[in-house]
Amino acid sequence: MYKLIRWYNQNRGIFWAVIGAIALLIIIIQVLNGIAREQNEQKRKEIAERNSSTNESTTISETDKSMVSKDKISKEEDKRNTDIVKEFVGYCNNREIEKAYNMLSDECKSLLYPTLETFQENYYKRIFYMYRMYNLENWYSNVNMVTYYIKYTEDVLATGNTESKDNKADYITVVNKDGKYCINISSFVGRETLGRNKTENGVTLTVNWVDSYIDFTIVNMSITNSTDKVICLDTKEDNESMYLYDINGVKYSSFLNENATEQLVIYRNINNSINVKFNKIYNPDREVIGLIASDIVLNYEDYKENRAQKQTIRVDTRI
Repeated sequence: MYKLIRWYNQNRGIFWAVIGAIALLIIIIQVLNGIAREQNEQKRKEIAERNSSTNESTTISETDKSMVSKDKISKEEDKRNTDIVKEFVGYCNNREIEKAYNMLSDECKSLLYPTLETFQENYYKRIFYMYRMYNLENWYSNVNMVTYYIKYTEDVLATGNTESKDNKADYITVVNKDGKYCINISSFVGRETLGRNKTENGVTLTVNWVDSYIDFTIVNMSITNSTDKVICLDTKEDNESMYLYDINGVKYSSFLNENATEQLVIYRNINNSINVKFNKIYNPDREVIGLIASDIVLNYEDYKENRAQKQTIRVDTRI
């Protein structure tokens, strides 16, 4: 301690000069950071004001006509839908993340973004780490919903980078639920609730709902086992044993390999629910009308232990 005091007495001028320099440096850094924050915020406001008063941030094709099916919607409905998309993008650009999140449908939230934090981490930060312009095209028009292809681009008017390739793409669907509008994102189109069932040999297969995505379809089904044995919904020995079919008789096979075998086994007097993915891309002109499960094993335990041949039934549930 004595040496420290002695050193201080001998070098107090240098000591306080260093302290003063450090304090001054900290003050300068804080001032510069404050100026930078103000400049960035002012720039953001200027861009937001410019884009709210003009349509420079948006390129919209002939959105009242589907690019795929060529179906048309009214000009009024088209304007309402594109305004909803513009509102969502505006909230994201202006960092009003909760307002953007609240525009999502309940199904989109529960399936993809159950919390505001998951939406922020997995969608907002993946796309809106910069201010975005966007291009919009109508791909599918269906009853009470319109699906758009949206391409997020860099705001070249703000950055001057006319050759930017920092683009992101998505499918965004505007849904009308009893006059209340919401949106689905990340290629999720929408859910159709059904609750239709078929019973064969004490086994009831119920299609609860169908979730449509741009590239695939997921069916939530329940299987009730009213027999006196353990059954299996599908042994996964044949890739074509479970499929959807449409009004033209086209089959869409399942991806049961993505489901664990334990999910497919149903014990006596038990009701199991399961999600199964199918290779049906979204197309409202290709309406699915049924689901066939042709490898439901009634004597699964005996078959698994090689004590008996497989006894199967085929259930055709209309959708």
